Amino acid sequence: MEILFTGGLLFAVSVLAGLVFTIIGTFFGHIILFDSIFLAVISGLVANKVLHIHPALSLLIGIAVLLFLFWVQNTRYGFWIVGGFLSLLWALFFSVIAYSATNKDMIWTYVVMGLGFVVMMLLHLKARDS
Repeated sequence: MEILFTGGLLFAVSVLAGLVFTIIGTFFGHIILFDSIFLAVISGLVANKVLHIHPALSLLIGIAVLLFLFWVQNTRYGFWIVGGFLSLLWALFFSVIAYSATNKDMIWTYVVMGLGFVVMMLLHLKARDS
């Protein structure tokens, strides 16, 4: 019985690890697609949970947001506007993590925010060029 449980647990951990690495690979390899999917999921959830829109219509809203953001990020000016804004949002997200992890040390917070913005812009540029 323990062997069966251990095998099932190992399988579950392997599936979870595969899912996590897939998400990380999508994040680093195709940040434009990842940003679009992330914001589409959030917009669908907000439409359903906050605005109380029917789940089917919320799904359509999420798909529309996905297609719109992916299209906008593939235009010249839209890339810089959306890519810059999302790089700033990711940098703020990383700086909040640094702020809480370093016992509210503002120097680490600002350093992580600056480095996060630069890294995210480089990822956006890499994704645009490929």
